[in-house]
Amino acid sequence: MSTDAASLAALTERAGFTDRSDCGRLWITGDDALDLLNRLTTNKLETLPGGTTCSTVLTNGDARVLDHLRLVAVDGGLWCITSPGRAEDVADWIDLYTFGEDVPVVDERSGATQVTVLGPLAAEAITRAGFPVPPLDGVLVQDGAVVVASPFGTHLAYDVLLPLADTERTKAALLASAHEVEAEIFEAYRIAQGMPVYGAEFGAFNNPLEARLLGSISDDKGCYTGQEVIARLQTYRKVQRLLMSFTSDTPAVPGNALETEDGSPAGAVTSAVDTGDGRTLGLALVAAKHATAGSSLRLADGGTVTLSEPAYALATEPVEA
Repeated sequence: MSTDAASLAALTERAGFTDRSDCGRLWITGDDALDLLNRLTTNKLETLPGGTTCSTVLTNGDARVLDHLRLVAVDGGLWCITSPGRAEDVADWIDLYTFGEDVPVVDERSGATQVTVLGPLAAEAITRAGFPVPPLDGVLVQDGAVVVASPFGTHLAYDVLLPLADTERTKAALLASAHEVEAEIFEAYRIAQGMPVYGAEFGAFNNPLEARLLGSISDDKGCYTGQEVIARLQTYRKVQRLLMSFTSDTPAVPGNALETEDGSPAGAVTSAVDTGDGRTLGLALVAAKHATAGSSLRLADGGTVTLSEPAYALATEPVEA
């Protein structure tokens, strides 16, 4: 994939917004909602006070990733933001483990939309559009709109959940201090910020530790589906691959194999973008023993990549004492 360098720079240096209505939006209510989600996902959810948000990973018994979710607590229930195309499967998984609990789940994709504001001046753009600016992992509600602040690499992202009828009015208000970016520019920014997505960096093919989703995993909570596997991987340091960012002067595409100087397999490219200025930015799942920032690996088809730590991982992973 290629993109316009000037458009990407504008988003990186100022602010932009994009329509992310392709994400799933489930409305979850009921007295047992948090308890059930706490037993099904990786983060600690016994209490999630109204006006707060957290990310968590839905895993199966083998600790494979079903989705990376953002839960948003507001009066009356929880918004559950899923990856694009994952709402139905997530709802079905919750239903599979519901045995008499009070946990109604409603798919709201047709009734609500989602606009995401990004970049270093995103908070200013939100304010000028007339919305309140919540703190990190905070949620504020105004006139039916829910504003959610969460990490997105170097800077925060602000997701605005709002009724479908208010979408165009909201976009017009945001245009006063931000520009609307196309999906291709958002994808380039995502890759540059090291933000993993379903189907590329995580999914049924790996566990959340490989995708650097450690910030969404609690290591001191009770039992949840997949916990034993994740605990063993952490305790015995058996994580086989790690997500890394990379740069290259050579074009790369998802699926390109990576190898060491002696030709040993070292991983594979998961996402890549030609920035339009002769560089390629990308993400790759790299064999743990080769996942070192500053080191170089060869593209099996020719060329080299230089590895670095993903900005999203640096912003969300716990800091070891």
